[in-house]
Amino acid sequence: MMSDSMQELKQMRIWFLWRWEADKNGKPTKNPFAANGSSTGTDDAHSSTWVYYDEAVAAADKFHAAGVGFKIPDGYFFLDIDNRELSDPLVKTLLARFDSYTERSVSGGGIHIYGKCDFSKLPTYIDNKGKVRLDKQFYQKNPQAYGYEGAEFLA
Repeated sequence: MMSDSMQELKQMRIWFLWRWEADKNGKPTKNPFAANGSSTGTDDAHSSTWVYYDEAVAAADKFHAAGVGFKIPDGYFFLDIDNRELSDPLVKTLLARFDSYTERSVSGGGIHIYGKCDFSKLPTYIDNKGKVRLDKQFYQKNPQAYGYEGAEFLA
């Protein structure tokens, strides 16, 4: 169930379904599909196939979906933190800094944090496709690989 601070997401046409499928290497991956059973994607070109939350939940049983997902709308952020518990200092720091909704990842080994953000206050750059991206110095796929432990890199 979404927290009260994230209820407005349910009122947006951003929702779709997903199922587990094997990627080209045989590794399980989430494959999105529309609430009517047709194909979809997570880029704006597929927005006509997205539905409201209640429609996606109702369709999930009908189409035996593994889960319900959504396109992260403008003004919102998503943090995917792998292999850490809620008691971890990094997770505690992030939760204290953001008005957000938090859930355990589907794998059970990570945490997802969703929230709102004023992106005009963040250092960004324009990528080669014309999209605004977070400045590379603030993005780490794996902070431990760069020697960052716990919440020190956020201080």
